Amino acid sequence: MGNTLNAVTAGGAIETAEVATIANVASVMNVAVQSAANTATAVAPSMKYSEDIRARLSGLASEAANWEATVYTTANEGLYALMQKCYQLYKDLTNPADTNLKYKKQGLSDYLAMNGMSAYNDKPLAQRIIRCVFGDRDRRRISTYNVALRVMIAESWEVAEVPAKIAERGGVQEMSVARKPGAMTAKQKAESVAAVVQETALAKVKTAETDAYVDSAKIGEKYAAVLTQEADGTFTINCIVDNGAAVNAALAAYYKAQAAKAAASK
Repeated sequence: MGNTLNAVTAGGAIETAEVATIANVASVMNVAVQSAANTATAVAPSMKYSEDIRARLSGLASEAANWEATVYTTANEGLYALMQKCYQLYKDLTNPADTNLKYKKQGLSDYLAMNGMSAYNDKPLAQRIIRCVFGDRDRRRISTYNVALRVMIAESWEVAEVPAKIAERGGVQEMSVARKPGAMTAKQKAESVAAVVQETALAKVKTAETDAYVDSAKIGEKYAAVLTQEADGTFTINCIVDNGAAVNAALAAYYKAQAAKAAASK
């Protein structure tokens, strides 16, 4: 009886030892599996930076599409902010001190390939960025944005001052690398004829309708208006606009017309 108990005890000890061994093996296997899982889920730096650039381009493209669908026709602030971000992206993709630069550039190449724009891989970096962000919905306008970005690059603008400097130049349309030295922007043209126009009074109008636009705080300031010539030779004032950009555009057009007259008289 004692021998049997000893045998059972010994057998139990053997089974316990076997269980402990199996548990140890399982623990080792779990550690190995977990290690493999961690290795599998770890993102290589090259992929991380590449995906980051693709995500930024995708986000900017969506932002551009939303801007075009909402405030494009009435405001330029959104455009200037987008151009600022495009310029920042350009600087990020041309920073020689960035050890991850090649991965970021790969992100740009991947974005072009994934969106059917591989043909742009040989184009200048500025053009590739503008193409990615604004697509090809209006090639003439896209070309203008490309020129504007090249001006920022050529003149080494600070990223923070981009919106203000675009506005100072009269908008992206007025920014051109090919502008001849001494050539005037639309704003400069407007300013050059403002005093002359101010001194010229073709007519004075005061009606109940125009009284609605009177603001005592803006005496001496300029407004823009749309007039229609009638069959009897009179002009009808269709609307009055209190907008600096509209006034500058009208004055710049006046400058151009006067310059054309002067050239024709020579």
